[in-house]
Amino acid sequence: MNHDEPQRELLVRYLDGQVTPAERQRVAELLRTDREAREFLRELAEQSVMAADLERTALAQQQELSPRASQGAENRRAVRARLRPWQWGLAAAVAMALLALAAIQLSISFREPRGSNAFPASKPWILRVSKVTGSSQFFGSGGQLESALNAGAQLRAGDTLETRSCDAWIELELRDGSRMTIAGHSTLRILGSESDATRLNLLRGTLWVSPARRPAAEGLEIQTPVVVIEARSTQFDLQTAAAETLVRVNEGSAHVRRNLDGSVVEVPPGHQVTAALGRQDPLAALPQPKPVDHWVCDLGRVPEVILGRWLPPEGTERARLGAAPLPWPLPDRDPVMLYAAAFSALSSSDHPVLLQTGSKLVFRGRTDRPQTVRFGFSTQKMQGAFAGKFEMDVRPELLGPAGQTWEVRLPLSDFRPLQPQLSFSPDGLELTDVYALTIKEDAGLEVFHVELRPHIPE
Repeated sequence: MNHDEPQRELLVRYLDGQVTPAERQRVAELLRTDREAREFLRELAEQSVMAADLERTALAQQQELSPRASQGAENRRAVRARLRPWQWGLAAAVAMALLALAAIQLSISFREPRGSNAFPASKPWILRVSKVTGSSQFFGSGGQLESALNAGAQLRAGDTLETRSCDAWIELELRDGSRMTIAGHSTLRILGSESDATRLNLLRGTLWVSPARRPAAEGLEIQTPVVVIEARSTQFDLQTAAAETLVRVNEGSAHVRRNLDGSVVEVPPGHQVTAALGRQDPLAALPQPKPVDHWVCDLGRVPEVILGRWLPPEGTERARLGAAPLPWPLPDRDPVMLYAAAFSALSSSDHPVLLQTGSKLVFRGRTDRPQTVRFGFSTQKMQGAFAGKFEMDVRPELLGPAGQTWEVRLPLSDFRPLQPQLSFSPDGLELTDVYALTIKEDAGLEVFHVELRPHIPE
């Protein structure tokens, strides 16, 4: 709030009821948008009410202590003289102002249940939730926290989304019809719409953007800890961590600016750019490399870990990743605890990893106690948008004795699609991440090695 005398005088006259209809609208807008103005008005109103209460209390005590016979008429004159009509009007105006102020603040902080379409018109929605799978959290701009989102929820500036599980993903729709997907273990904050662009902040994780069929009326700006991406009617995906961001453009073009030095590069279709805080080389758009059908996630090279905890080397294993606990919220029930380890394929390979019929995912690890282990992976279309997740369970008897190292070779055809409407089969898709987990019970799951092996004809 700009604390100049005209604004202060306006708020005082508002409490006194001496404002025009136009000034009343100006005050309403000021109270809606300016927190300091609301605090100033509240303090002024509380002081006025307190002063009026003290005045009435003092007069009441004076009447009780004064002799009724000799001073009754004088006291009545004192009441009339000291409590003038405008003060009673001010007290009434203060009460009405406090009620109005409470209503205004309720309308600011109130947010409808997730999935409702009734929103305060004062703050238009920027993103709308289309689909939700897995564990997620919502941090509202008004301070509210919700453990899940529902399809149809409308999101505004200041809201933050977080996908918390390996198999989680959220599909979002922009006002121009463009679609956006964030995968598991991603955090996205909505900054707002300014300068003809929707502004978002991807703090971590993976995000895919698919433009609407018609030309976009607004641009899209996505900030990460490393770069800022500006695009319009562009299909692209990006993955970011605290120190590195990878941007891949498949259709259209994107404008990428590095935060560290302000250097800029234009990324055409079929190209990508990688920016890291520890690298000083020029920012350059390079052709996307050709995909490979063989990928090894060697823990000795310290791959990008999405979820898990590093354990010291033991025996012949140079590195081990232990499963980390992760609560899985359920509607109207207590959350279920998962224990998961997850790796990024995008950050652990210099080439896109192609999934094919006949290929196998190989996991090597161990569990301290007999427990079914769920293995899964996430995909995207080759040079395209998010394409769903696939999972399968392996019973403990197939893993071997507890406490001993096991190796499972899992044909891709054995994995079930979690979103068959996106992709019924992983054939021809790109691998983005892999994970292993146990449900409810901590079995001491550790993963030593993950590999994608292509089909070898016999």
